[in-house]
Amino acid sequence: MIEVRNVKRWIQNGSRRVDILKGISLSIPAGQFVAIVGASGSGKSTLLGLLAGLDTPSEGEIWLDGTPIHNLAETQLASVRGRKIGFVFQSYQLISTLTALENVLLPFELNVEGHGLAKARELLQAVGLGERMDHYPIQLSGGEQQRVALARAFVVNPPIVMADEPTGNLDSANGHLVLDLLLERHAHAGATLVLVTHDPEIANRADRKIVLKDGMIIEDTLPSLGQVEVAAQSGRTNG
Repeated sequence: MIEVRNVKRWIQNGSRRVDILKGISLSIPAGQFVAIVGASGSGKSTLLGLLAGLDTPSEGEIWLDGTPIHNLAETQLASVRGRKIGFVFQSYQLISTLTALENVLLPFELNVEGHGLAKARELLQAVGLGERMDHYPIQLSGGEQQRVALARAFVVNPPIVMADEPTGNLDSANGHLVLDLLLERHAHAGATLVLVTHDPEIANRADRKIVLKDGMIIEDTLPSLGQVEVAAQSGRTNG
């Protein structure tokens, strides 16, 4: 579902180059729940942005569901994002002038032919907001806003869902609720889930944990196969 081939990302600051990702290679099969973890500055959010087509790599290839996105123009990237990716942001990213129902419905109206109203209502019911559909973001708590964002991520039935610290702005109770709902929706839809987090408890619930440090993968843990130290295989994975 996701293929990353020797991806590098750097920023040029005058004559000085700042390397953020130093050669990432990985493959994520359909339906897998992957947690990407690492300290601040490790490159995990940069990697997620590249996987989502929100940024382009300085070097290397990224394939999503058979589509190469590393060399697409922005209009083409926007089309791929709209059809193939649902995204849950830490800061919700709801449109303040739209109701909860309208926020959830928007990706469907922009990217899919037909009528998505029934699907949007069903998803809001599933995340416990059946009585809040006509409320605006300002009328909702942080946990409720993130549940709206979660429903929105699944409305077009994307094959891939990505989440960047989805519980980072929430208290522990709401964080657990949002995570449980996210994993429930993931299991129900069968989508591939890639989640960036600093929370070890969340990472431990994933099928697979990828640890970044200084722009490189240093650990790739598959529960069914045991731990693979990617750093020891640099010739094959990051070369």
